[in-house]
Parts: sequence; C-alpha cells; structure tokens
Amino acid sequence: MPPFRCPRRLIAGVAVAALAAVAACTHESTAPLSSGSTNPALSLPEANMMGEAVAADAQNELDGATLSSGMFLPGLGAPITPFGSGDFCMPTRSPASPANADGDRVPDSVRIAFTGCGFAAGTEADTVRGTIDIVDPTPAVADRSVKTVFTDLTWVHVRDGKVRSLVVNGTRETDRDASVISQIEKDFKSTYTFPDGSTASHDRTWNSTFTADAAGSIQPDAPLPSGKLSIDGTSTWTHGTNSYSLTVSTDPVLHYNASCSARPKFDAGTIKSTVTRNGATSNVTIAFTACGQFTVTRS
Repeated sequence: MPPFRCPRRLIAGVAVAALAAVAACTHESTAPLSSGSTNPALSLPEANMMGEAVAADAQNELDGATLSSGMFLPGLGAPITPFGSGDFCMPTRSPASPANADGDRVPDSVRIAFTGCGFAAGTEADTVRGTIDIVDPTPAVADRSVKTVFTDLTWVHVRDGKVRSLVVNGTRETDRDASVISQIEKDFKSTYTFPDGSTASHDRTWNSTFTADAAGSIQPDAPLPSGKLSIDGTSTWTHGTNSYSLTVSTDPVLHYNASCSARPKFDAGTIKSTVTRNGATSNVTIAFTACGQFTVTRS
C-alpha cells in the first residue's frame, strides 16, 4: 500500500490542534452554588477538568466533518498531498485504490493508518498513531452520507517536559449537504491523560448539527466554513474512581469561526452540562468568549 508523506508542519497541526483544548486554553471561574445546593456533585478542580474535556470534544465534533475520500483528516486545515523526501510521517491508505460502487465521493471502505508519525521543535514534541476507517453506509446509493470509525487514534503532546494525550475510539455517522451537517455518535469514547499523570474518560452519545453561515458553502474534503453548532446528548465522565452522569446541550448554540488560529475554534455560544453523582446535582457551564478562550463555571 503506498504511503502519503506528511510534512512536519502537517503532523504538528494534527497533534497540537487535537490537544489544544486539553492544554487548558481556558479562563476558569466559579459561580456561587445555587440555593440549597450545599452538596455539589463535583469539586471545582473536577469541574475545570471536565470543562476542558467537553470543550475539546465539542471541537472534535467538527474534525473531519467534510471527510469523504480519505484525503482529509481530523485536525487538518487542508487535504493530505505528497511532499518531499525530508518528510518523515507516512500515513498509509488501505486498500490503495478503494472500491466505490456508487461513484459518490465516499469510497466503500478505506483505512488510514498512522505509524511512526513524529514532530519535535524546541521543548515541544508530538506523535500521532492509530487508524481511521472511512465507510460508505449506503454503497449502492450515491449520496453524501459517511461513517467514520476511529480506532485508538492517539495524539501525544509534550511541552516543557509535561505530557498530555488524547485517545479517541468510536463511530460517527454523518448525513450532510452543502449547507447542513448532522451527526450521530453512540458510545463514543475519548480518553485523556493530564500532565499530573491522571486519566479521565468521556463516553458520550451525542447528536450534533452544524449549519454553515453561508448556505451552500460546505464542500467535500475541504476546510469547514464558519457556522453554528448545536449539541445535545448524554455522557459519562470518569476521573479516577469518580464517575459523573452528564446531560449536555448548547444554549445559545456555538459559533464556529473558520478563521480562528486557536482551538477550540468557537468565538461565541455556551455548553451547558447538568452533572449528577450519588444523588447530588451541579451545573457546569462552558462559555466561549473568543477563539481558543472560554470560561468554566460550576453552580
């Protein structure tokens, strides 16, 4: 199977983009507990960590949302193209020439595998590994539906000797046209490792809808245009021995700004999570204020 060469800047874009929200690009604050809420469901540190992870997963909803032919991958701002011999990350596509029975933009099935992908600059280093399967759920009908399967897709980011990582597993089913992208995730799992060595997981069943600001501007295998993202669903957040049940919604909906250079690429909107554990309930609110900036509050 022939490889695709990726330059250092490309792999850096994958890893740094995926981990930007986990790397705590946040301004955190705490709202007073609501009247009668003397027993919060989670501590302030837990609320802040949860906020970072949920923000990262909201951004992840849009990674690869236009992916069709296997040449545009999550976290990238442009399709993969061959580069010079100095490049040292070589994701492979299998089969090299996948079948496409209905002739639409989505092959019947193709796997992109990352092995030996690395980047280092100064005190920072990134690695990427794992696989992405792109599957046409309707191989006999030419349409714009696609199923994307993530298997141990892992980003590891090292900065000043501190390591963060994100591992993604699960299936995302997408139905889209040139103006709207609708997605369904069931039992989709993100696993985080924070600089202190602690781990957390977020198992979610989410529905999301992205509506482009400019009708007709969504194109297959092209960067996503600006638009609005709504999310609703349920999930389980686990950190250490503690597990929390979440009900998540967006009110107001998030605004994705395609021109943002920092992730999450939302410049407005709010994610609201109702968190329950052992009969106690708290509200965790993530309010986006500018590109890569948001506040986390617990009440």
